[in-house]
Amino acid sequence: MSLPHLIAALAAVATLALALATRYSAAQRLDDALERFAGTHRELTTPFARFGTLPGERYIHPLIGAVSAAAVLLLRPDGAVWRAVVPLAAASLGAIVAHHAVKFVYHRPRPRAALDRGKTEAAFPSGHSADATAVVVTAAYILVREGILPAPVAVTVALVLALATGISRVALGWHWGTDVLGGWLTGIAVAAECCVLYGGLR
Repeated sequence: MSLPHLIAALAAVATLALALATRYSAAQRLDDALERFAGTHRELTTPFARFGTLPGERYIHPLIGAVSAAAVLLLRPDGAVWRAVVPLAAASLGAIVAHHAVKFVYHRPRPRAALDRGKTEAAFPSGHSADATAVVVTAAYILVREGILPAPVAVTVALVLALATGISRVALGWHWGTDVLGGWLTGIAVAAECCVLYGGLR
């Protein structure tokens, strides 16, 4: 098994294990404590969190993928035209399918702050976190492999965007902390497979 396939498998197993863990009171107590902490600071952090959550929005993560693919096509015109487009589209769509598949099986209730605002969709995993992570990690990998960005820059940008998206979901009260962790793991699993796809098209 190649390293990306191994990473994808481990991340997927970890996501499922985490989903099971959230059914136990110990994990819920940790989530409750984090939600209480976030709730006491919500008025202050909301303006920043609304900005931080943007990479996971349904109209932003596809845009990040499209801009990254366009950069490859414009700056590195040699090679297969679809080598960046297909993996980045797969990252966006794959993350959406993956997190909805888990939510279909496991309907975890949202925090009270979300329920009070009428958000009843299953909580685990965080879709915003999964979508943003899948796209920014895939984009970072491709931009480094294409020689467009140095690895430290690409990794830093991807890490900041993924972390900001996940943290914002807790800060805004839409998700439990473990939902976000599950979203990050789901995004990593999808990104790893998309990186393999890129390698096959390159």
